[in-house]
Amino acid sequence: MENKNYIVAIDLGSGNVAVAVGSMGSDGKVRVEDVEIRESKGVSRGEVKNVEQAAHSVKEAVAAIEERLGITVSEAVTGISGSHVKCAKHPYYVHVAGKDGEISEEDVKKLNDSMRNVKAPDGYTLLHIIPQLYVVDDDEEVLDPVGMFGKTLGSTFNLIVGENNITSRLTKALQKVDIRQTKLFINSLATAEAVTFPDEKDLGVAVVDIGTGTTDVCIYHDGIVRYLGVIPMGAEAINKDIRSYGIMERYVEELKVKYGCALASMVDNEKLIKVPGRTPSDHKEISFKNLAAIIEARMFDIVDYVKDEIKDSGYEDKLGAGIVLTGGCSLLNAIKPMVEQRTGLEVRIACPDILVEDESKEKVADPRLSTVIGILAQALNAGLSVSASTGIRKQRPAAKQKETTPVDNTPDEIHEKKKYSEPLDIEDPEVDDEGFFDSDYSKPKKKRKGLFGTLKDKLEKTFDFDVLDDDNTI
Repeated sequence: MENKNYIVAIDLGSGNVAVAVGSMGSDGKVRVEDVEIRESKGVSRGEVKNVEQAAHSVKEAVAAIEERLGITVSEAVTGISGSHVKCAKHPYYVHVAGKDGEISEEDVKKLNDSMRNVKAPDGYTLLHIIPQLYVVDDDEEVLDPVGMFGKTLGSTFNLIVGENNITSRLTKALQKVDIRQTKLFINSLATAEAVTFPDEKDLGVAVVDIGTGTTDVCIYHDGIVRYLGVIPMGAEAINKDIRSYGIMERYVEELKVKYGCALASMVDNEKLIKVPGRTPSDHKEISFKNLAAIIEARMFDIVDYVKDEIKDSGYEDKLGAGIVLTGGCSLLNAIKPMVEQRTGLEVRIACPDILVEDESKEKVADPRLSTVIGILAQALNAGLSVSASTGIRKQRPAAKQKETTPVDNTPDEIHEKKKYSEPLDIEDPEVDDEGFFDSDYSKPKKKRKGLFGTLKDKLEKTFDFDVLDDDNTI
């Protein structure tokens, strides 16, 4: 059986599971072989709540990919989100080894090695280490200290940790369908890599990914990740509000995307939408204006929490490139002007086409794919060895479907403002006698259809919605 150097990435989200298969292109960009998006169950606010349901969701999406490509997926890289993912700052320094005080690559390496010995709080695992600017002799911050002179070299590190119990549930869901998780990435970092340009990272940018159950915020400045935040509220909160108007759940998403608007002031007040009811003779009517008002109110809540995260980061006045908005909720009509009005920042809506080959851009013209394409790109750039076998496809075991209490994927109403990135108790690494650390660590456009047009063409479900004029005639 032949092996191809494909890497499979899986993003198991609260509303959708996305699977992407790709390889490294000749120009160093990602060649996307295939993508699949399916509805997910058993995941709430970015966390696996029901392993059986989550496994079944993964199984369906992966099976579709396997059928089309004629491969068997046995390994995959994945990402993690949720409010349990926390970011803490941790300063540290080492003494410069050279007798004349010249800082070398080895000094920088030893400083970065030190963070590998940091102990995360009980119940948490250290997932990622991000050095900020380096400091020479507690005096000058520099991006590259090699060649400078001083007695000490320090930095402040952003340490990202995740709760063990929650990360292990994701691993278990994959194991139930015979897929081995080879690497776990941070969703917000992966998404940011997939949708931002280097100049935006240098100027300062907030990448906001509004998903179904969570909203991820990642802030860059001077090309460095400065802050991560996860808000336990997303598009599902909007859907819940629409359902409370008497709309059946199976019609809500289509209604929101097709006829919804994030700014009520931009909507015709007199038009009505007739939505199918519980019986053929029954229906519900909702005006464009009321639908927009429902969406606008909840989007104001989400954006206000994003503003608070940006303020908490300390980079509120340093975002020269504004906000890059992605995720499924970025498909809402008028979301760009709404976010710009609410934040006072320039907004760009992004699909994950920056890191992919030109031939693959049409395949990823969907902001719901930003995270999974980012995970795929990070895995390829890290040189991970994950292959997919071609030939006769192996029968994948079915995840057990037993009687369970349905998982409520709707976030609880948030009545009080609270910080999601709570302070963490980080222990210092252990140092040898010379002040150094023993470790072998090494650092590791085509023009296309409009965003909304492309996605609306891809929507698989078609519902019998009638738009009524003010005289109630079809």
